[in-house]
Amino acid sequence: MLSKAWDYIKLNNMIEKGDRIVVGVSGGADSICLLYVLGKLVRELEAALVVVHVNHCIRGEEADRDERFVEQMCSHMGIEFYRYTFDVKKLAKEQGLSEEEAGRNVRYEAFLDTCKTRMCNKIAVAHNKNDNAETVLFHLFRGTGIKGLSGIDPKRAVTEEFGEITIIRPLLCVERKEIEEFLREEGINYQIDSTNLTEDYTRNKIRNKILTYAVKEINSGAVGNISEAASQLREALEYMNDNIELRYGALVKQTGITYRISVKAMLAEPIVIQKGILLKIMENLTGKRKDLEAKHIEVILSLLNKQVGRYVHLPYRMIAEREYDDIKLFCEKEHNITEIENKSMNPIPVLIPGRVIIPQKLKIIETELIDYKKSQPIPKNSCAKWFDYDKIENAVEIRNRKEGDYIQINDSGGNKKLKDYFIDHKIPKKLRDSQILITDGNHVMWIPGEGERMSEKYKVGETTTRVLLMKMFDLEENENDR
Repeated sequence: MLSKAWDYIKLNNMIEKGDRIVVGVSGGADSICLLYVLGKLVRELEAALVVVHVNHCIRGEEADRDERFVEQMCSHMGIEFYRYTFDVKKLAKEQGLSEEEAGRNVRYEAFLDTCKTRMCNKIAVAHNKNDNAETVLFHLFRGTGIKGLSGIDPKRAVTEEFGEITIIRPLLCVERKEIEEFLREEGINYQIDSTNLTEDYTRNKIRNKILTYAVKEINSGAVGNISEAASQLREALEYMNDNIELRYGALVKQTGITYRISVKAMLAEPIVIQKGILLKIMENLTGKRKDLEAKHIEVILSLLNKQVGRYVHLPYRMIAEREYDDIKLFCEKEHNITEIENKSMNPIPVLIPGRVIIPQKLKIIETELIDYKKSQPIPKNSCAKWFDYDKIENAVEIRNRKEGDYIQINDSGGNKKLKDYFIDHKIPKKLRDSQILITDGNHVMWIPGEGERMSEKYKVGETTTRVLLMKMFDLEENENDR
């Protein structure tokens, strides 16, 4: 196993002469194996090790035992030791994260802090083939693209304000059973984390149930096969990314924090390049990869075949908008919100019965006609309204306000100008021109949303025989026009 790890380190150029390496050591089999492997190899490379142990305060005395064990081992080996303590349960609750994610965050916080204070340039962590297979399955079950299926990178550079740090994974070439066999043969002790035996975490379920079953009942080489497939996908992904980078530079235009790409040029590219370019734009806009999913790329792509003015909301307050020749992507700022909200919409005829989409507001309105029976109860719902259909005098439209609009405010026929109604109900001036209205000529039948109100004229009463039921609901980001 030692020679296999050494060949893997050389193949991926993980360690160079003079490196100072932070090693994350929990006390478990994987990290203890990593410590011993690096302890033997770094002497030849004249590199130095600094061990960091993070106590998550989850397992009480057991966690304290692990901390003492790692400290004693470092003392025996003559390696610098640093401990960090975090109340992960409390942090997870405060930050709205799972304990797994919060734990990972504090570990890397500790590693990077040590890199800064001890002038280290690399971080070594003990991921192995089993971790890689678990990661691939976790991403596959949750929903992912090629990146998620390519597993864990052997090494990865991160840029911090104090310099570039490279994260290396020297044991990614070996399985957990090889690690345990090596430790047994060398007579090296390690600690067992009792939480790894529970099914409280998703990864534990994949490790203890799904992968265990696959190895026993389907193929004893399942772990290695999944890891190898991930490696091949990673190679293909690197090739794709090189081509995406080339086309991105040729096609994407950036002005400040706004990105534009020609619809015509985009449609001429293979779909994999289109998707890669859009993902790269979103990453550049937000500085993040997390929570950017395939469905967000698909909804942007849908704009390529839609009319000018259509737009969609995306994570991290991003907006993608269809212009005449381009797709524009930007993050919401006050001027951008106003720019979109103040765009006037063309009147949309309401189909009765039927279904229409309001693209500017990502809303749908559905209508149906109902034969009304006297004293029939009317549901109270701000998103669904009953109108006396026979009182409607003109074609019903969805539009913004215009001169002469009014609404009836009492059952004796009293009307109020829409402008005055907006003022009385303190509707912000910047929102008035973009307010959706359901109208019968100049008579406003319904003001949905802000300042919600239905005209008294169309309310169902004793003389009603037919009801127009109108429902409004959100258009999902990945909704297709039907």
